[in-house]
Amino acid sequence: MSNIAIIAAAGNGERFNCYHSKMLAKILDKPVLSYTLDQFENSEIIDEIVLVVHPKDLKCIEDEIVKRYDYKKMSTIVLGGLTRQESVYLGLKSIKKKDGIACIHDGARPLVESWMIEKTIKMIDSCDGAIMAVPVIETIKKVFLQDFMIEKTVNRDEYWIVQTPQTFKLEYIRELYQKAQEEGIKTTDDASIVEHYGGNVKIIKSTRENIKITTSIDLLLAEILIKKSILNNK
Repeated sequence: MSNIAIIAAAGNGERFNCYHSKMLAKILDKPVLSYTLDQFENSEIIDEIVLVVHPKDLKCIEDEIVKRYDYKKMSTIVLGGLTRQESVYLGLKSIKKKDGIACIHDGARPLVESWMIEKTIKMIDSCDGAIMAVPVIETIKKVFLQDFMIEKTVNRDEYWIVQTPQTFKLEYIRELYQKAQEEGIKTTDDASIVEHYGGNVKIIKSTRENIKITTSIDLLLAEILIKKSILNNK
């Protein structure tokens, strides 16, 4: 049974204050997406990579990343949709296999570590989905959106911030994505679809370094963390 990584890299980067795709933005002269793909290419547990990209980024990603770094596990490059949900669904549909495990990850999370990939995959036999997340550490207020008055302070111990990878059995998650598409269910992450249809999703405690590049500040933070990692590995 194959372990297939689906890398969602089709976002339009509206919040990334830059003229080009955040996937092509450089950290130490290397594109963000390359760091992400490196982790899955080098993972002993990943057999295949499906990359989902924005149509406007296709040629640049092919030329500057895929061909340049020669990813052997890259099986397919798929054009994404208008939302992350549509893009992941298109990635899932492109896979011809029925049996396997789908490890879905944001292309904009370049600091994912190999143990995160492996843990979510190894846990999938005991649940319907396994995802990386970190506990909330800030005080959380529930507010009335009409006037932004505080309704109450919630117990932050019950809340976690979701990351990727998010991992599921391939046929199971593909069927649920198809069902969500037909029924018009809209979500912002993969686990939400499983939850909507009654599945059990388990959280694995992640690290706060597994950041998502959303703004130019995140890019600076990622550079600091990568430099730190390089120094620690010397």
